Amino acid sequence: MTSLLEQGSISVAPWQNCPTSSMEEDAPQTNYLEYLDAKLDNEAKKDENLVVGTKQGHLLMYSVTPGTTRRWDVALLCSNKNFSRKPIVQVAVVPEHQIIVSLSDNVISVHDLTVFNLPLLCTVTQTKGATAFDLDLKHHVTLTGDAVVMVRLVVAVKRKLQLYYWKSRKFHQLRDDLSLPDVPRALTWCKEAIAVAFKHDYWLVMLTGKQKELFATGRSQEPLITQMEGGEQLALAHDKETIFVDAKGNATCSYTLKWEEQPLALAYHKPYLVAILPKNIEIKIADPHATVQLVSLEKPRLVCVGTSTKTKSQVYIASTSHVWCLHAIPVNQQIPQLLADKQFDLALRLVDVWEEAQDAKTQMQKHIQHLQAIHLFCSKEYSQAMKIFLTLNTDLPFVIGMYPDMVPEEYQSRLQYPYPIPALSGAELEKALQALVHFLLEIRHKLSGNEGEAGAGGTGAAASKTEADSKYSTAASGVKSRNEKLQIIDTTLLKCYLQTNDSLVQPLLRMRDSYVSVMEGERVLRHAHKYPELVLLLQTRGQHQRALQLLLRHAKKPDSPLFGHHHTVSYLQHLGPQHVDLIFEYGGWVLKSHPDDGLKIFIGDKTASGEVEQLPRPRVLSFLKKTEKSLVVPYLEHVIEEWKDCTPLLHNELIHQYREVVTAAIPVCDPTTLEEEKNKRKMTREKLLSFLNQSENYTAATLLVHFPYDSLHEERAVLLGCLGQHHQALAIYIHTLGDTDAALNYCRKHYSSSGSGSEVYLTLLKLLVTPSDAQSSSGSPLKQHTKKPPDVKTVLDLLQNYLQCIDLGQALKVLPDDVRLNLLKPFIQASFNLATTACREQQITRGLTQSLKLQTNEELASCQREKIVLSEYTYCAVCSKRFTKQSAFAWCPNGDVVHFSCQNQR
Repeated sequence: MTSLLEQGSISVAPWQNCPTSSMEEDAPQTNYLEYLDAKLDNEAKKDENLVVGTKQGHLLMYSVTPGTTRRWDVALLCSNKNFSRKPIVQVAVVPEHQIIVSLSDNVISVHDLTVFNLPLLCTVTQTKGATAFDLDLKHHVTLTGDAVVMVRLVVAVKRKLQLYYWKSRKFHQLRDDLSLPDVPRALTWCKEAIAVAFKHDYWLVMLTGKQKELFATGRSQEPLITQMEGGEQLALAHDKETIFVDAKGNATCSYTLKWEEQPLALAYHKPYLVAILPKNIEIKIADPHATVQLVSLEKPRLVCVGTSTKTKSQVYIASTSHVWCLHAIPVNQQIPQLLADKQFDLALRLVDVWEEAQDAKTQMQKHIQHLQAIHLFCSKEYSQAMKIFLTLNTDLPFVIGMYPDMVPEEYQSRLQYPYPIPALSGAELEKALQALVHFLLEIRHKLSGNEGEAGAGGTGAAASKTEADSKYSTAASGVKSRNEKLQIIDTTLLKCYLQTNDSLVQPLLRMRDSYVSVMEGERVLRHAHKYPELVLLLQTRGQHQRALQLLLRHAKKPDSPLFGHHHTVSYLQHLGPQHVDLIFEYGGWVLKSHPDDGLKIFIGDKTASGEVEQLPRPRVLSFLKKTEKSLVVPYLEHVIEEWKDCTPLLHNELIHQYREVVTAAIPVCDPTTLEEEKNKRKMTREKLLSFLNQSENYTAATLLVHFPYDSLHEERAVLLGCLGQHHQALAIYIHTLGDTDAALNYCRKHYSSSGSGSEVYLTLLKLLVTPSDAQSSSGSPLKQHTKKPPDVKTVLDLLQNYLQCIDLGQALKVLPDDVRLNLLKPFIQASFNLATTACREQQITRGLTQSLKLQTNEELASCQREKIVLSEYTYCAVCSKRFTKQSAFAWCPNGDVVHFSCQNQR
């Protein structure tokens, strides 16, 4: 710390060092320059110039430059002892406009800084009675590229605020005065508002006239307001505390800055707040909340922060007789000591004000944050540490390596950390693992949102790692591609879930984009005896052979979670047609030991049906016939009835299976078993007959040769009907089965108005009146009964009910000669009536058709008589343009004429 003394008043004293923690000062011998009060500001025009106003009305300007033999060389540049007749209450310098603005004798004056004796430029007479003022400087660039500084002045005059702006070497009124509820004690600009301190409270006055009361000033008789962060934030004193608000009066921090005693003066020198206390000077930093230093000086009263374009700004402290300059140690010398003391937040704040290139500042910030994250982890602040690692995009192996048993031992030995990593166990390990899980999930979310990125590019952020980061991340990791990072993340998540919440293991493995390493995942799952999860891992990685072998081994171990056949059934159900050979290989033992459950492999259940439906059914059928033939019928029934399969091969096979069951030899057994066998065959035959009548997808010609002549007569009749051999089929019903009702049902089913089906009723009539031979024409043996004459009544009933389906002429030829004519009269007459009706219906249809034709011709002629006249006065109804000789046009039904190209625009 340097004492800046008035030239010629006293001699320069020797300097002593004052030891501090983070700032360095030189303390002078006690020398006195007797002026009772001083108001000061700093001017940045020529190196470091200091302007001092005294109680006697003198104004002094010193040059303060770094010295060679001592810290600072001080020289008096100019002085004006006639600056004012009254004490100088407040003084401010605007170096860009070369003016000094001062408050003395309750009026604002402006002096010229370019002349040695600082002559008066003007006096703002409207400010008579002023008690305080503040300047607002705004730098901007005009359209012509010139740098312009706009100066605004606010003056407290009794209970009003007067606002001015600087132009043409004088101040002009900016707007009407703003009325206040009390006389201001202090004020300062804050963007487009003015913070005002009254005796008892603080207010915020907008330039629009709107006013907002903030809070009480406390017991202090001299309230303090300090501008921070370029005027966007204010520090307001409240007894022993400082409260921070923004330009709208809202608190910017959830805490207050507490001082040892009530400050007498306050200044902000980024990032420090310097407060003059009754006994010493206290230097604090607001974020992080910390006391930096205490400095002892003799009765300091004022503090001011200078500005400079060439050197770093300084803090000036003034008493009634001395002015001191407070100079900070260079940032690059402070940071190593702060890091050694683990004061990382303060180090980061100093980097913000470090006057270095942005790349160097960014590099240093990352280095400090990296050390801070590791320190937080060692201090058991795992969540905070992971947040910083996430922000820095630290190498995954480096972060994971801080946890036990997370990376291979040979790799763990190559990881180096600046602080000893504590051994985690118990509740601390679980807490740390939860923080790691959150960290990994955040990175995974970022990587998943960047799927299209090339593998070598990573996430992009990794490529921008600084050298400071690489000190703590091994080059041997080689983790660059997106897939490699995802594999590390998912494998580590698996290990974390096994130690914290094993219910999340299966959801992790089931993820569509899971990247868990098979080798490492298998190792940890076997070690944890998580065999169902291991099967799931192998299944999701397509290693079905190994998974099924594992299921087969554990299916016979009663103490295994995979005991039994159900796990194998469920696994095989989801393999799909591309792995049908594996299904056959590992499904055989289930079919033999548990046939009903084994069948579910091929027909599915409520939980799995989509994959099994895609299996090649002919191959499945062949496999079942070789392995467990009793399951063929249930399988085919399910495929045809549930899945609606129309493949002729499957339909034929089901009919064959039914036939084999019905025609198989009955084994010798006890009466109860024999009765059960008969009931089973009866039910199977009913299924066979029903399926033959309902299905349309079997091949009757190939099936018929397998049906015997001495049994299954009705089934043969159905097949013969499918082949169109109606005479043989009806012969079975009439001569073999003697079932006229069944024959009539057959005729109803197969009758058609044309083709072979048009004569089924006539064929039935012939069979009813024709005596049968010993064997029917179908090859089936005849039913043994006494030969009877033709049943004339049945024949006549057939004619009566189905006369429209029988050719009466052909029927009369086959009727027996002994049938009386009066019995046939009604049928002959009805036949004539049907013919007459058909003829008349045809005549009516012909007449209606002719009438419709005449009507259509008349409409056509009417349309052809329509004329379309186009002239030079005809315009298109769409585009309103005329038609030319070459124009193609269209005529609309409503009579509008449009261009051919405009017709679709209507």
